[in-house]
Amino acid sequence: MKEQTGFADVDGSGRSGELVDYLTLVARHVGEFRRQGYDLMRLAPGDAVLDVGCGAGEVCVELAAIVGPTGRVAGVDLSEAMVEAARRTVAASGKSVELSTASVYELPFADGAFDAVRAERVFQHLDNPEAALREMLRVTKSDGRVMLSDPDHGQAGLALDDPAHRRVYEALQRAMTKMIVNPHSGTRLRGMLVRAGLGDVAQLVNSFAFDHPQFMQMFFVSERLAAATAAGEITEGEGAEFVATIGERHRAGTFFGSAIGYTVAGTKR
Repeated sequence: MKEQTGFADVDGSGRSGELVDYLTLVARHVGEFRRQGYDLMRLAPGDAVLDVGCGAGEVCVELAAIVGPTGRVAGVDLSEAMVEAARRTVAASGKSVELSTASVYELPFADGAFDAVRAERVFQHLDNPEAALREMLRVTKSDGRVMLSDPDHGQAGLALDDPAHRRVYEALQRAMTKMIVNPHSGTRLRGMLVRAGLGDVAQLVNSFAFDHPQFMQMFFVSERLAAATAAGEITEGEGAEFVATIGERHRAGTFFGSAIGYTVAGTKR
C-alpha cells in the first residue's frame, strides 16, 4: 500500500490538520538547509518565484523577503487545507503572496512566468516526477532556475546495538520505502535535471541529526510498525520491544537518528 503518510492526498487523508502541523515541525528542523537552497536559485530583488507544494506557506514568506516589494511570489499546493494554512501564515507576515490550489502537473500560469521555480519534499510523493519537472520548466523563463529538494528514505540511520533491534529497524525502513510513492527521490534529482537538459546543475547534500521525540514525531513510526507487522516481517511484541529500547536509549543519552537531504538546481536553457 502506498502513501500511508497521507501526503499524496492531504485533504482526503482525514488528517489534514495533523499533516499541516507536521510540515511546520519539519520546517523548523530543515530551515538552515532550506535557506542554503535559496542561494542555488540566485534570486534578486524584483524576481518572480513560484513555490510548488507550498504547504503552510513559511517558504513563500521567506521568498517574499528576498525578492522584495517589486518582486512576485506565488505558491500552489494540491491541498486546500495547506493553502488555507499558507494564507494564515502570509496574512500574519504582512507579505504579498499569490496562493492557489493546483496540481504540479497543471500549473495555472503562463509559459515563462517565473525567474525561479522550486519544489521541496514534493517529488517523493509523485508517481510521474519527470512530467512534474516538465511542467515546472514550462512556467520558468529561459535562463531561469529550477530547484528541487527531497530525502532518500533508504538512507536514514538509527543507533542500535542489538542485532534483533536492527532487524526490526530494517523492516521499518522497508515499510517506509513501500509507503512513499517515490522513496529514493533525493538521489534521483540531479540525474533528472541533467536528462531534462538543464545547465549549470548544482547539488547540496546535508545530513540531519534527530533526537528521540523528533524521530517519533517525524518518521511515522506507528504507521511503519503497523505496516511491518501486517507484512509479517515483525511481530507486535518485537515492535513493542523496539519502541521500548529506543525510549531507553533516549533516557540514557545514547539515542541518535539521522537522515540525508538533497537539493539540486539547474538553469533552463
